Amino acid sequence: MKTIIKILPLLFFVTILNSCKRDKDIVPEKVSLDINIGYSIDDLPLIVDSIMYTNAAGNVYEITRLEYYISNIVLHLANGENYVSRDIFYLNAMEPNTNILNLKNVPTGKYSYLTFNIGIDSTQNISYYLSNTSENINMIWPSYMGGGYHFLKMEGHFNYASGTTGYAVHLGKNSSLVSCSINSEFTIDHAPYQIEMVMNINEWYKTPYTYDLATDGSFTMGDMVAMGKIAANGANVFSLKNN
Repeated sequence: MKTIIKILPLLFFVTILNSCKRDKDIVPEKVSLDINIGYSIDDLPLIVDSIMYTNAAGNVYEITRLEYYISNIVLHLANGENYVSRDIFYLNAMEPNTNILNLKNVPTGKYSYLTFNIGIDSTQNISYYLSNTSENINMIWPSYMGGGYHFLKMEGHFNYASGTTGYAVHLGKNSSLVSCSINSEFTIDHAPYQIEMVMNINEWYKTPYTYDLATDGSFTMGDMVAMGKIAANGANVFSLKNN
């Protein structure tokens, strides 16, 4: 009888150890994640070639071009671990197939927030570093201005004085890299999984600087002050639509 009494606590202890080991050794399933990018101007959908939008400075404008890069995507798990993507994504608002960012081998679980860059970090922002597609070549920043790539090309026309005039909001150079953080929880629990991220184009002109195309500069390329304001505003342009 004493032998049985001694064995029972031992069996209980071994059971607890095995249970703990199994929990610790559980490897999360890894799935494919699509981040679908949409575009709006405040509450309005993006319609190209239409002078119908008004920014915080009162400029009435249109969008005819919107191209940019997203890189260094990091998904932050609630347990403190991170999923890091090394991919650099080229996006064109007018080409739907470029507005799906596919991330592979993403662990399932609860995520607290995500971070990423609009642009390319200094270690990779070197002319012809990216594959020589026509899109990447057209995004190269002029060599006489330092080389590398455009981080953003946003162009169109706006009402000015008694008529309309063109604008070209371009970002480039390492000091104009935009760091974004979206503090919104989401849970990845099946494959394939999708989340939707929306760019509010008006935010490029809103916070922390109210950017006026007429007075702050309608052509930002080479204007470090203008690019600095646009880059600072860029931190707020994205949000998660559904999570």
